[in-house]
Amino acid sequence: MEEYYQPEALREALIIAGLKEIELHGLTDFSLRRVAAACGVSCAAPYRHFKGKGELTLAIITYVNDQWALLQAQIIEAFKEDLRRCLIELCIANIRFWTANPHFRSILLMDSRELNSEQLLEKSRISETTNSLIEDFCLQKGLSEIDTKKKKFALRSIIYGATHMLGGGELENSPSSIAIIREALEKELE
Repeated sequence: MEEYYQPEALREALIIAGLKEIELHGLTDFSLRRVAAACGVSCAAPYRHFKGKGELTLAIITYVNDQWALLQAQIIEAFKEDLRRCLIELCIANIRFWTANPHFRSILLMDSRELNSEQLLEKSRISETTNSLIEDFCLQKGLSEIDTKKKKFALRSIIYGATHMLGGGELENSPSSIAIIREALEKELE
């Protein structure tokens, strides 16, 4: 028996089921039929909300970005007077966000070569604000363009690496591990 959803509730259910589908099967083996089945609806139901796999994938990336943007805005507002502290807290929150939402990480780790230009642009929003704040920080410090690129690489490497290590159990998800990550960020932003 097919489940009944309000239209917006079904749209969100399809997005969440799509996230899990990407996590389990990646984009290459992504199946709208499995997404529909996970929601308990007909295989035609996703097409009432999305033109196809590409549009659902875009909606999934947008959904994750929107969730991160809510948290990101709160952190920026709380630490707007201190750019260095804002960046540190934003990086820590970024790591916690991806660790607390393991099904979202599949979006973070998507192979960009599998995305169309619209999806790629949306995926780039994930790090857009952090990159912009890093650029502002480097400008304040008078760093060169190449040193700014190095700083972006180093900070994003800490975010991705810590997320991977915490999420994979290589690093215990504990206050002491967060303290180590914070110390690495502070050192990078001296």
